[in-house]
Amino acid sequence: MSLRVLRRKMGHGEVLKTIQSALNHARQALLKNREGIRIVGRNRFGDTTFNIDAESDRVIVEEFKKSGEGYTIISEESWVTEVNGGGMVVVVDPLDGSNNGIRGIPCYCTSIAVADGDKLSDIFASGIINVVTGDLIFATQNGVLYNNEHRQRSNVSELDRSIVSIIPRLYNTDDPKYTDNLLRLLKMIRHPRFLGSAAMESAYVSVGLLDAFIELYPRLRVVDLAASLHMAKTSGAYFKLLNIDGDLNLDYNGRISCIVAANDKLGRAILQAIRQ
Repeated sequence: MSLRVLRRKMGHGEVLKTIQSALNHARQALLKNREGIRIVGRNRFGDTTFNIDAESDRVIVEEFKKSGEGYTIISEESWVTEVNGGGMVVVVDPLDGSNNGIRGIPCYCTSIAVADGDKLSDIFASGIINVVTGDLIFATQNGVLYNNEHRQRSNVSELDRSIVSIIPRLYNTDDPKYTDNLLRLLKMIRHPRFLGSAAMESAYVSVGLLDAFIELYPRLRVVDLAASLHMAKTSGAYFKLLNIDGDLNLDYNGRISCIVAANDKLGRAILQAIRQ
């Protein structure tokens, strides 16, 4: 599809305020609706939509609408919604880590990225909120902030010293190369982790909480990664899309595999391991 992108009227600071307000309202909606979770339909990818997904999506759209600025919102749940006539592109994952949220596992988030165009490189502001703790990660023109404080990326550059989030799922995969690469990395990584929220885990690399994030199999979507990849770029972290060349379209419907690493040396070590 072709996205209609209009020049923004708001200043950078006003856009950031809208992002933060939308994230906070989404968090409140998710916490309020934790009880009585029920299925209400399916999203544009055919995945089950629960009432908490739909309500988070609704309040985010409403917050951007209240700003008075024109936005074209791409959401996992509602696909494309133009508010106030359309404009800047907003990529939204109303609830990343849905299975955690539904089961009550305390690790899930909401992510938002805003762009002046229709490419990943056009994103100029992004934010992710940990729904359970309220922790906020923001990427702005001034860098990446964790709860309003600048945090340094990790300087760990060897896999045998690293803490890495790596998605280990083998279900419904029949690619022996993927299996071999996954097992090879698991043997090389000192402290592997898998939390169940790709948006949050990949963002943690940019603020020094994790040394790397790895998804070798193309499972993720633009909504999962738009905010955290912008954070990686802003912080100077290494990131690479493994199955896509060039800039990424923000309305891309396919699946993505990727690496995010705290520094180039660690990123290259991961690449070398999977290219053996």
